Amino acid sequence: MMSGWNHSPHASTASQPYVRADRNNCDQKTMCQSKTPAPFDSLRPMIFRLFIIVVLCLLTPKLSPCIAGDESTWKITVGEPKSIVLTCRIVAEIPNSAVLLEERNGRLHQIPTRRLQSREDTQEPFVPFTSAELATDLLQQVPGGFEITETEHYVICSNSASEYVEFCGRLLEAVFDQYFGFMAEQKIEVTEPALRLPIVIFASSSEFQTFSARQHPEISFADTPGYYSVTDNQTLLLDLTGDRSIRSASTIRRRLADKPLQVATVVHEAVHQLAFNSGLQVRMADNPLWLSEGLAMYFETTSSRSSLLWNRPGLVNPRHQPGFMKLLEAKQVSGAMNTLIESDSAFLKAAEMPAAYAKAWALTHYLVREKKAGMQKFLHNIMQRKPMVGLTAEERTQEFVAAFGKLPDEMEQELVSYTRRQRVSR
Repeated sequence: MMSGWNHSPHASTASQPYVRADRNNCDQKTMCQSKTPAPFDSLRPMIFRLFIIVVLCLLTPKLSPCIAGDESTWKITVGEPKSIVLTCRIVAEIPNSAVLLEERNGRLHQIPTRRLQSREDTQEPFVPFTSAELATDLLQQVPGGFEITETEHYVICSNSASEYVEFCGRLLEAVFDQYFGFMAEQKIEVTEPALRLPIVIFASSSEFQTFSARQHPEISFADTPGYYSVTDNQTLLLDLTGDRSIRSASTIRRRLADKPLQVATVVHEAVHQLAFNSGLQVRMADNPLWLSEGLAMYFETTSSRSSLLWNRPGLVNPRHQPGFMKLLEAKQVSGAMNTLIESDSAFLKAAEMPAAYAKAWALTHYLVREKKAGMQKFLHNIMQRKPMVGLTAEERTQEFVAAFGKLPDEMEQELVSYTRRQRVSR
C-alpha cells in the first residue's frame, strides 16, 4: 500500500513510491506514463482499467498487524500540506505506520500516522450516505447539466440521453443479478450491498477525460471507455454512442453492436465494483491481479444475440482464448504460469500485459469450471484479506497450493487441454 494519500477528494493519490513486500519495486510516475506498444493499441482500455486497481491498491509490507476499525464516526484532523478535518470511520490501522479512513460517500484515505494531528470519537454510529445524499454528492462533483437516475441497485449520475442511461441501467442490473447468481452457484457467501452503488456516465470524451484527470491525474485514460475507482468506489463510464440525440433503444443497440470491447468494459468495471462491495474482495487489501482481472474477464464477453449485447458470464473470450493459444504456440506458457501467482509485476509492464491478461483469463476460466472446490476455498481466503497488509510471493504460492493442490505450472497439461477445447461463439 502507498505510504499515504492526499486528502483532497480529487487530488493525486499515487505520487508515492510503489511498495509491496517481495515484489518488484517500480516508480509510480514512470509506470503510469508508460504507453502500450502499437501492436496492442486495441488493448489500451483493458490495460488502463488495470492501472486503477494496481495504482490504488498498493500494499505495505507486513511489518505489524492491521487493527480493524470500529463503526463509530470520527473527526480526524490531517495536516500537511494544509490542515483538513475528515468526518469518517476508521477502517483499519497499522500502529505507527498508517490509518485507513472512509468518508460517508465511500471515499477512502490512507493517511500516514505522522500526518495525523488529532482524532475525536463523536460517539455517533457511522452511517453511509443514503441514495439521496449520494445523489447530491455526485452532482457536486460534476459540471452542470447532469441528472440523477436511480435503479434498484444503482444511483446513476449522467448528462447523456435518458434512453442511453436507461439502457446502461438495465445492463448494470443484469450484471448485478448474474453476479450474485454466479456466486450462489459457486457457493460463495457474498452479501448484496445495503445501499445503491454510484455510477457516473459522461456524454462526451472531453468531459470524461477532464473528470478522470481530476480524480486520478497520475493515470492516462486516453482511449478508455470506463474504469472503477477503488478509492472513490465509483464506476465511471463514457457514453459509447457519442450522441445525446438518440431516442430509441434499437438505435442505441445498433450503435453499440459495433463496439463489443466497449460494452465488455461496462460489464468488466461493474464486476470490479460488485466484487469490492459484496465482501468478495476487500478494498486496499492484497487482491491478486490475476484473480481480480480474471473474474472480470470471465463475465465481460458480449453476446450479439442479447437485447443488451450481454447476457451471462462464462462465455469464451474472443480476445483472450486466441491470445492464450498464440502464447502456447510461441512457447510462452510452459513454465511461465507460476509467476502470475507469485507477483503482479507482469500486469505492470506494457510489453507483458496482453500475455498476462490472456493467462489470467485462461487460468480463471479453467479453475472456475474444473476446480470448483478449490476456487471456493481460494475465494474464501481472499475474503479474509486485511486492508494495507501485503503477502509475500511465498505466501501467495502457499495459499494457491493449499486451495488447488498444486501450482499452475503443475496443472499446465490440464489447463492447456481445457483451453484448447473452448470455442468462441460466432
